[in-house]
Amino acid sequence: MRYFLLTVLLSVSCAVAGAEGEDWGDASSPFDAPKGSEPKDDDPWEDINRKIFAFNETLDKYALKPAAKGYRKATPGWFDDTVTRVFENLRDFRSGLNSVLQWRWSHAGHNFGRFTVNSTLGIGGLFDVASKVDLDKHNTDLGLTFARWGIPEGNYLVLPFWGPSTVRDAASIIPEDYMRLRHYIEHDLTRYSVTATYVVDLRADLLDLERNIVGDRYTFLRNAYLQRRRFESGDAPSLRFPDIEQRDSELEDEYEDEGW
Repeated sequence: MRYFLLTVLLSVSCAVAGAEGEDWGDASSPFDAPKGSEPKDDDPWEDINRKIFAFNETLDKYALKPAAKGYRKATPGWFDDTVTRVFENLRDFRSGLNSVLQWRWSHAGHNFGRFTVNSTLGIGGLFDVASKVDLDKHNTDLGLTFARWGIPEGNYLVLPFWGPSTVRDAASIIPEDYMRLRHYIEHDLTRYSVTATYVVDLRADLLDLERNIVGDRYTFLRNAYLQRRRFESGDAPSLRFPDIEQRDSELEDEYEDEGW
């Protein structure tokens, strides 16, 4: 369910880049592909993916989305933001572990630094003190770690309850669960409550963004997910921008060589 929810958020920033000049069409139901469309090379399992997608859509429509609306109505904005910050603080810890596995020590230092500062001075993540002391946030996960190690992306697939994924990302789900601090909560009811709160809070944060989905929902979310993951993993280098500091350094060297 994590990627299904995150994809809506990520689609806002990447859909425009990938959608220009492409007609996604429309479909009468989540099971149907747009008229005249053909399976893409990165989605050879589209038929079964659409069936699972339809199941997830039904689950979201009748269970998760109503719960998210009720949560938003019952909680003031400041409380919603506070809960989100607590879970983002826990994510910093997981990102720090993955940064170490990716051999990105600067990112690891920032992520672990953020987790330490916000867990202490920020009272368990209730307040984002780390951002005020210029500790940058570098979100990453085990799927991106696998990409860093050279593991290929594999086909696109939709997982029941989970949502958009790829073979590589699906393989990271169970191992990464051991990086989540809530995995080590021994009291079952507490662990399930924390997980449910996380899912509902995240879904509530995305309610206003659904209006950005146009055309066939399945195609829109698939393209948005793949574009974003390929940007983050480096599988699509053309989507990446040069590092600003490196570019500025190169420009300074060029000016010095020319006598500026």
